[in-house]
Amino acid sequence: MIPAWLSFILIILLILIFSKYELSIILTIAAFIFAILTQIDIFDSLFSIFIDLSIIFLAIAVTLIPILGGIMEESGLMLELVQKMNLSKKLSVMMIPAFFGLLPVAGGALMSAPILEQIDTELDVNKKVAINVWFRHVLILIYPISSAMIVASVLTGISLYLIFVALLPPFLLMVFIGYYTLIRKVESYEEEFSRDLKRVFHNFLPIIIAPLIDFFGRTLFPQIVPEIFLVIGLFISLIIGLKFSNMKIKDINKIAKKMKLWRFPLLIFAMFWFLEIFIRSGVANEIGSLNLSFFLFILIGFFLGFATGRIQLPLSILIPIYLVQYAIFPMPLMELIFLYCSIFLGYLITPIHPCVAYSTNYYKTNYKKVIKILSIPAFLCFGLLILIYSIVFFFY
Repeated sequence: MIPAWLSFILIILLILIFSKYELSIILTIAAFIFAILTQIDIFDSLFSIFIDLSIIFLAIAVTLIPILGGIMEESGLMLELVQKMNLSKKLSVMMIPAFFGLLPVAGGALMSAPILEQIDTELDVNKKVAINVWFRHVLILIYPISSAMIVASVLTGISLYLIFVALLPPFLLMVFIGYYTLIRKVESYEEEFSRDLKRVFHNFLPIIIAPLIDFFGRTLFPQIVPEIFLVIGLFISLIIGLKFSNMKIKDINKIAKKMKLWRFPLLIFAMFWFLEIFIRSGVANEIGSLNLSFFLFILIGFFLGFATGRIQLPLSILIPIYLVQYAIFPMPLMELIFLYCSIFLGYLITPIHPCVAYSTNYYKTNYKKVIKILSIPAFLCFGLLILIYSIVFFFY
């Protein structure tokens, strides 16, 4: 029998090698093989996942989120929202990718790329890719119903909106560094559209209503499975989105096919199945006994974010190890923020990140040229992350 820790390493290598393919399928296969290698009861571990109401509601939520994104895209509500804000050129090239980043749709970077091209045809294409990728993700970092933040909350036991508040300083830092390194020298231009803030609020309502309902539901009814409020909020957002867009319920079927909707809930079930096997195998205890420094957790987090092009997967690997090693639950908020941000930055600049690949292909350039520009704000942020951690650790 192969030692559990060696089985885990082999499975991680397998995931890294095939991570460019559909992660939900790769992770399901990896969990199955991991269970066999560690002699974990497959059916019992699966059963424990399928009867967990928190996981079931989470799977439903991550299925509804891309449908909402598809409605906002197909109807043009998001594009109109940006146009009616009537921003300056510098704000436009920042805000357009940011708002479109809130739509968790396949190839979403391709929606903002053509608009950036229209705004500034003279700007260097490699800088356009960097701007599109960087600012597409600044709002995702703090968007409360992003699947990564939801998964982080479930795994750590920390309130979703406490994580949101704690991520505001890193968010502002990303905006400042992104502006200074990518936007500062962009030339201004005259505004083209008439500003209509009433229309902006109207079109933004489907996006903001779900997290608001989720927040108040979790706050007022803490004894109820919290993910149910997110599902309720998303259903209401979908109803509002359909009404505003004049789309029919039957149009959702077309959106579902376009986005391969099955992969979103499958990823949640696969992730938590893998996590269940990981915990039952005892690998977390074996790795935890090594007493890894948290600084190493930060470095590994950045590496896994870069190597997998994902956020949820590295979180689902590193958080259980941390919790076992330090024998603590919930996870301290400060440690989560450092780990989350390190993974996020690694994920942001990897060539297997779809947004990087799509943007690079659209502007007909190559990753080698893009990374020279994109790595500047990324490593400035990562360097500051390490510096702040070192200062905090020194006084902690």
